[in-house]
Amino acid sequence: MNLLNSSSKWPLIPVLVAQLALFFIAFVVRVGTANAGEGHDHGDKAPAASARAGSPRVASHSDLFELVGIVDKGEMTIYLDRHPSNEPVIGAKIEVEAGAAKGIATPQADGTYRFKHALFAQPGNLSVRFTVMAGKESDLLADDLKIEDPRAGHVHDEDSRPWLRWLAYAGTAVALLAITFMAARRLRRPARL
Repeated sequence: MNLLNSSSKWPLIPVLVAQLALFFIAFVVRVGTANAGEGHDHGDKAPAASARAGSPRVASHSDLFELVGIVDKGEMTIYLDRHPSNEPVIGAKIEVEAGAAKGIATPQADGTYRFKHALFAQPGNLSVRFTVMAGKESDLLADDLKIEDPRAGHVHDEDSRPWLRWLAYAGTAVALLAITFMAARRLRRPARL
């Protein structure tokens, strides 16, 4: 039996459309809530790098040295160059002092220096001092470091206003039901000649 030629089945089509629409809305709600997990992983992971562009940093220079320290995952990578020539300084001794964090940065094979402390993994403001000794030259460099809370800027609209999302779903459902009832009503009217 052909559905288009059967006038008795026409009133069922709007009901089927409404049921499909409600199923679709339920599916969207379920998928939307299933994706929000711990850490709000969106699948757009940035490549792992020790010095990302948005990482907290300190920068200071004097007549002898220029220094940049970049914090990532509780560890500071320190780049030390000669100020006039921008030539990397290899084999220097760098003492780091930032609040309760005190120690000597470890030289790395790539010419950088690393200093790890749990204080660098916590949000807050720190005054950081570096005592640099390279051969017979020494200098004191300092700067302020601001470590942002990684969760502070990661607030989703749907997390802060869930009622707005549910209001949109309810509005869609009401609109679909209204369309369905209007179509069913129109089909029940006798045809005019």
